[in-house]
Amino acid sequence: MNSVEIGFIGAGTMATAIVKGLTSGKTLPGSEIMVINKNNRERIANLCGTYRVKAAKDYEELVMSSKIIILAIKPDQMTGVLDAVSNLITENHLVISIVAGITITSIEASLKPEVPVIRAMPNTPAQVGEGVSVLCASHRVTNEQKAKAESVFSSVGKVFWLDEVYMDAVTALSGSGPAYFYRLAQAMAEVAVEMGLGRQLSEELSRQTLIGAGCLLKSTGLTLKELIGQIACPQGTTEAALRVFESNRLSLLVEQAMANASRRSEEISEAYSDIETRKRSAITRARRVVVKIGSSTVTDKNGVFNEKLLRDIVIQVSSIMSEGREVVIVSSGAIAAGKGRIGREKNLSITEKQVLAAVGQGLLMKSYETLFEEYGLTVGQVLLTRDDLGSPKRSSLCKNTLEEMLKMGIIPIINENDTVAVEEIRFGDNDSLSARVAVLIDADLLVLLTDTEGFYDKDPRTNSGAKLITTIRNIDASVLDMAKGTHNVDVATGGMITKVWAANMALEHGIPAVIANGSMPGVLRLILDGNLIGTLFAGDKVFQGRKPGSIGGKAYECS
Repeated sequence: MNSVEIGFIGAGTMATAIVKGLTSGKTLPGSEIMVINKNNRERIANLCGTYRVKAAKDYEELVMSSKIIILAIKPDQMTGVLDAVSNLITENHLVISIVAGITITSIEASLKPEVPVIRAMPNTPAQVGEGVSVLCASHRVTNEQKAKAESVFSSVGKVFWLDEVYMDAVTALSGSGPAYFYRLAQAMAEVAVEMGLGRQLSEELSRQTLIGAGCLLKSTGLTLKELIGQIACPQGTTEAALRVFESNRLSLLVEQAMANASRRSEEISEAYSDIETRKRSAITRARRVVVKIGSSTVTDKNGVFNEKLLRDIVIQVSSIMSEGREVVIVSSGAIAAGKGRIGREKNLSITEKQVLAAVGQGLLMKSYETLFEEYGLTVGQVLLTRDDLGSPKRSSLCKNTLEEMLKMGIIPIINENDTVAVEEIRFGDNDSLSARVAVLIDADLLVLLTDTEGFYDKDPRTNSGAKLITTIRNIDASVLDMAKGTHNVDVATGGMITKVWAANMALEHGIPAVIANGSMPGVLRLILDGNLIGTLFAGDKVFQGRKPGSIGGKAYECS
């Protein structure tokens, strides 16, 4: 049941300005306002202490308590916030967004049907009650709700209603406009210093000139042209200055600047509405990540460890974990490493491969242990066979062990137990193993690092016209056919088809997967920062609440 009128998600400059305007103008008492902020608790404390507003302990409390939800966040936070509150907001709420560049349609796409949405563009003079806010509404917004929204923004300045088609232009004019005047005042002060005036005096004169001009502009009914005419007279000093502006085409410069601002607003809107970008943005929130490192990444074609590349991955994992994330590594390379140590040709028997794995596994772990130790991190070896995850009892024990290792800050280094596995109990490849592990521990993201840039429509080694597919939402027969025709690993056993099978296994349980080139510097960091790296497999149910991880069932049958 609603207990306050307005709930603010975000407590930055604009939210604070509106709270100040509402409470100081007695439009709304602080007791009718609730706020929440992602990180800055001091800002929340200041708002509560100064304006007597309420602090929400979480999104659920804020949404369930508020009639009007005001989104006062940065554009790159929008996906995460809407994912968190979309199931809580109903048609009985009014959602008002002051997020630059993100359209009503894009916001509605993340909410339940029939939720009324208003988009607003206020500017920073709202902090002193002299702002200008331009509002536009979806067709679901009633006249009563429009009146409520206008009351909110009238508390910090003037309000105008426009069609949303003009919002990019409004952003370029009134949204960004105050910065243009400040920049001009800054340039005037800097030139005055060069002319010999002291810096403090120059800034004070420039500041007061801007303030006075604004006050005069507000108090008079004269047009802008008439106000200029009050100062500029023929052959005078102001006229001489204005001629310089005109000769350097000030109007064109302003036109270009505002066009850039408007275009950037459009780009933000397009980026947010684009499903690929939104899903890339969503994986930045992944807390538990399974990283499969292919043989071609761990070693070169001769089985020699690629220490430089491994060190880069270790540095990235260290950085990721410092953010509170958990990382599990599924690493190939034991047989390749063993081959590099004792030397063997291709076409080896199973027994010979098991011998190589016995030698190489120790070398593999030694490399990981040495590198991670440099960054104060501990690793633990976990060797698995298909039987380990096929048995409910053994898979439960495995899950408990992995959970406890992660809880203790230990990085599990998982590999197939090739020294004892025979054909009927082998996974066949570590791609499938990594997907099974991701499902077992309910991971947020599966990353498959290999020796290619991602998933191509054709084999890039034999076809110069092959195209990288950056996002795949559903794995159908056409995707499988392309994967079967794309062989791009020399040392590994699976090829691209097993990576697609692994991605499909992850998608069946709502876990996004990324195939990317392990040799790309900072590849994990780039992926988790939301960059368009490699190929993202992210179905419609990804990020919408996953079913618990389990082992067994048709979704796992990949051969």
